[in-house]
Amino acid sequence: MSGGFSLGFLTRVYQPAFNRKVYHETLELFKAAEALEFDCGWVAQHHFASEQGRLPSPLVLLAAIAQATRRIRLGSGVIVLPQEPPLRLAEDASVLDLLSGGRLELGLGAGFDPATFSAFGGEHARRHQDYDDHLQRLYSALSDRPLNAAGARLQPRTAGLGQRLWEATSRVEAVAARGNGLIMAPNPQLPSEAAGPWLQRYRQAWPAQQPTRPRAAWVQAVFPEQYPDREDSTLRRDILAYAQLQRHIGVYQGPLDDDISVLLKRLGVLHGSSQAIIDVLGEGPRLGVGDHWVVQVQTASTSLRDAIRALETFRERIAPVLGWRPRGAQGSPLATEH
Repeated sequence: MSGGFSLGFLTRVYQPAFNRKVYHETLELFKAAEALEFDCGWVAQHHFASEQGRLPSPLVLLAAIAQATRRIRLGSGVIVLPQEPPLRLAEDASVLDLLSGGRLELGLGAGFDPATFSAFGGEHARRHQDYDDHLQRLYSALSDRPLNAAGARLQPRTAGLGQRLWEATSRVEAVAARGNGLIMAPNPQLPSEAAGPWLQRYRQAWPAQQPTRPRAAWVQAVFPEQYPDREDSTLRRDILAYAQLQRHIGVYQGPLDDDISVLLKRLGVLHGSSQAIIDVLGEGPRLGVGDHWVVQVQTASTSLRDAIRALETFRERIAPVLGWRPRGAQGSPLATEH
């Protein structure tokens, strides 16, 4: 992993049973991350508490976060685009971008949970086709193109949001052709070394005439100083429950009766000492200027205090060794003792 990348975090707004404090705690997590000089925070969308995620409306929560923060960039990771009216999404995103001073990073995906598609009256089998259709409509709105025969255009307008779109998909050449950022994460169906070639394909497909440069966001679950081989480990319990849910909806197809360390490796979940995590990340995708390293430090049972502590550990002991520097820092990466 090379230097110069931005440092971010992702929260899936997990909670075993719904309590409205999860939204207030997510806001506090963003404030803490900003104080720690993280560059970006991302929230995931889940409908009907899929995977125990409690946030169906990412832009609403990000609007509240925008008013409680000043610098940290605000990402959706991701909004399920086939289930969204694209023009309404463009309007909401534009208002949020204006409220936040141009800090929105709009991440999009096709979705995977069949139950949510049926609830929205859509077809799971058509999700990629619907995604492409909705993306084109969204991009037309954000690009100030006429949206009907009368020449209606998006209001309000916000400068540059159309150049801050991100896509989570394996169709990396299409993402590059559109000039959008690529969101990547470990895929349990593929070997860990597959990420590098995917990223290389994306960069090689980037059009020479694009005024911006290719940008990738690598998302990975990292739990420093946690040891799930212990029987009383909440990480162990939560990961097993997560894998069972993923298997139920067909996303995860591996066995569940392996040693927990095998399952964690298959899912790309890093844990243990800071040095052990650094050793693995050093062999991961090569990230540079314009790219984002995005750490997920929460499972369904993680408290706000423990999540903040994990962000602190990553920021102080791991990210500087990998080449990250706080915005505005000069010279070599921060010196950190281990």
